[in-house]
Amino acid sequence: MEGGRPNIHAVNQLDLLDEQWLSISPQRDDLKLLCEQNEEEVSPQLFTFHWAMSQVVEMEDQVLEDHRAVFQESIRWLENEKELLEMTEEVDYDVESYATQLAQILDQKIEILIELRDKVKSFRSTLQEEEQASKQINPKRPRAL
Repeated sequence: MEGGRPNIHAVNQLDLLDEQWLSISPQRDDLKLLCEQNEEEVSPQLFTFHWAMSQVVEMEDQVLEDHRAVFQESIRWLENEKELLEMTEEVDYDVESYATQLAQILDQKIEILIELRDKVKSFRSTLQEEEQASKQINPKRPRAL
């Protein structure tokens, strides 16, 4: 524990996503160029589907990376909480210090877990968009009788 606080620098990458998810990636630029060069061959629905798929892949990678970082940070939190609990076994431990450090750990957990949860919600929404784009490419055709 550093100064009574867990080290959360490993999770700072959670803050990077919002701008990355909204920016246009080189893959999307390549897809747009391909579609412009082959207008007759690539439908708007196909372009939308490929765009959605590239977004899903990017977001999936980032969610997995963030999940791993939070998992690693959770291990550190457990170690720090163990130290706090061990501190309480001493006869004259500093109750105020214990309460302050526990509150700090809980605040950090809540903040980071909310960030991850919001990114997972966004990812799930993107998955649904991809599913809708997929359905527009492959509409179900009536069976021949």
